[in-house]
Amino acid sequence: MLKLDEMAKKLQHMLTPNRFRHSINTMETCIRLAEKYGADVDKAAVAGLIHDCAKDLDKDAVLPICEKYGIIVDEISRSQPKLLHGEIGAHMARELFGVDDPQILAAVADHTLGRPGMDDISSIVFIADYIEPGRDFEGVEEIRKAAEESLEKAIVAGVNSTIRHVLKKGQPLHPRSVLTRNWALQKLKEREQQEQEH
Repeated sequence: MLKLDEMAKKLQHMLTPNRFRHSINTMETCIRLAEKYGADVDKAAVAGLIHDCAKDLDKDAVLPICEKYGIIVDEISRSQPKLLHGEIGAHMARELFGVDDPQILAAVADHTLGRPGMDDISSIVFIADYIEPGRDFEGVEEIRKAAEESLEKAIVAGVNSTIRHVLKKGQPLHPRSVLTRNWALQKLKEREQQEQEH
């Protein structure tokens, strides 16, 4: 695996300046959240840095690349190829940056739609992508506040914001967003029950 600064240099040539800045901000937010929640800081940093490595691919290249890597494309992703950059990014992370750590690869793959059962690294990258300091959209403060309370609360707040955005645009909602939200809600409920029992 390349060193972090080598990855950053390589990434800078692959992304627009704005996207590269977002990647650095996301990495720094991942480090802060990993320290806060006791997760592996190095893994969180790498995953945060490279999470969008496939984001600036030409949109006509997306489906052929999915075919090359054997990524199964559902109907919604076919109509919104942007949703596929996480899964493509995980393959590119392995090929271009030498990443073979399953936790980092999963975090890159799942940062767009989330996934039920995400571990701490995946959850942290998923949230950091929403709340890094450069982000400025309606509801971002609510997600930032939730991120100080728990990873699950922030995941629910993040997905809620995505769902509102997708509904406003009149686009189809990817079922995985809903599954991710339900899973995080369930984890919150279980934690509350445990706390009441003690």
